[in-house]
Amino acid sequence: MKIAIDATNIKAGGGLTHLKRIIEYFDLGTDTIVLIGGSWLNTIEAQKNVQKVILENEFQSIIKQELFKAFKLKKYLKGADIAFIPGGTFSNRKVRYVSMSQNMLVFENKERNRFPKSFTWLRYLLLERLQVRSFKNAEGIIYISEYAKNYIENKYPELKNKKSTVIYHGISDDFRQVPKEQKPIETYTRNAPFKLLYVSIVNYYKHQWNVIDAVKKLRSRGYNITLELIGPLYEPLRRKFETALIGTEDYIFYKGRVAYDEISASYKNADMFIFASTCENMPNILVEAMSAGLPILCSNFGPMPEILKDAGVYMDPTSVDSISANLEKILVNKENRQEIAQKAYTYSLEFSWKKTANETFDFIKEIIPVQNKT
Repeated sequence: MKIAIDATNIKAGGGLTHLKRIIEYFDLGTDTIVLIGGSWLNTIEAQKNVQKVILENEFQSIIKQELFKAFKLKKYLKGADIAFIPGGTFSNRKVRYVSMSQNMLVFENKERNRFPKSFTWLRYLLLERLQVRSFKNAEGIIYISEYAKNYIENKYPELKNKKSTVIYHGISDDFRQVPKEQKPIETYTRNAPFKLLYVSIVNYYKHQWNVIDAVKKLRSRGYNITLELIGPLYEPLRRKFETALIGTEDYIFYKGRVAYDEISASYKNADMFIFASTCENMPNILVEAMSAGLPILCSNFGPMPEILKDAGVYMDPTSVDSISANLEKILVNKENRQEIAQKAYTYSLEFSWKKTANETFDFIKEIIPVQNKT
């Protein structure tokens, strides 16, 4: 079987990691995969039965990219038995394809409206229409959480009749670390503090400023804690974020963007993880923290309870009081910290890239026999 994959907008971040891993961990056998995209495909290691169609000139501008996707991409996809569209924006009735949902900002009005009216806001609005059209014309849809599947199908009931599945993303073994022995909070000092970690892009729906204010409150009450923030900064939020950081230079450290293969060291050096996002499809970062054996203070929004289950303490990330109260609840109870860290680590073992790869290509290949019967 020949499977064509549209990687035209899978250029970096979690999307590219997902694509790399499912190709790396799936045993192709006699099947062939054809990847279509730009120079970013060079980051995917060459292997037997994987062909790359690298089209440099088509991606020199966003306009050229969109024209290519609208008028030329179908030519490269039609030569395959079936196409896989992980970006979820291709739609053509003459091409058999499986689409995929990876971004809930596209669908959740409340979360999208945290952004001011801007090009970014308009882009998400447009992407919703493109992805819904893609889903409607697809032979099958892959969701990456039950939350996403239920939310999107409730918003667009016509999609309930589509063949679909839920396949969680995997996790690299680089993050895995058995939980540390938890110590009473009183044993930590200003020189040897309890280290909090939050990894995520600084953006409207990630609420880093609320986490910062919560940490300030607990520091003022004598808790010897520090906070490390990792992730790129969305430029329109620079002033708000930097204002929140004023006066915290001794105990809050913003490291900015860190290479993916270097982040595991920060997880392993931390004592606890905070995840304050209000919009996720499948929270990969949360699973990374779970596999690092950390006690977790987690957002109660979206799919987070679906993934973390009873292996964390939940809070409302839009409320500084909720964050600080629940953070204190974890800090003062080392037995609870030990229990939730162990549970989180155990649950993380259910997530693997091999499982993700097998389930993904098994679902894609299921579509062909169904089509041949029609």
